[in-house]
Amino acid sequence: SLPSLPFDYPVEFYRINEDQQLHLSEWEDTPSFRGHVCFTVNDFNGIFWRMKELGKIDTTPWGKVRRIQDGAMQMFVRDPAGNLLEISAPPEYEIDPKILEDELYQKDGNIYVSGREDARGTRGEGGTLYHD
Repeated sequence: SLPSLPFDYPVEFYRINEDQQLHLSEWEDTPSFRGHVCFTVNDFNGIFWRMKELGKIDTTPWGKVRRIQDGAMQMFVRDPAGNLLEISAPPEYEIDPKILEDELYQKDGNIYVSGREDARGTRGEGGTLYHD
């Protein structure tokens, strides 16, 4: 597994290939409310505006669109079947400044805090969404 950010709930990150990772977190949801797959995209700005137009950005399970502590951008959307998808852009991606002022953007950023105080999983120095 790969090191993750200091979440307070069980999580493991795995590298699938050079460009993809699998992020697993443990919740007692049935069916899964927070379980998701993460996609790194090369047009975060365009996807944000299109998903907003369609009303598909879901802030309920993980909060608003945000820049997390490693500099990556993330948002969560629902596909037509209701599956949750994380859409992410690496820290070096240039974000449209209008997104940073949008009501769907969490201005204080950082990671989601669940209040569970159950930090199982690999944590550590260099925790990030993006591992080389």
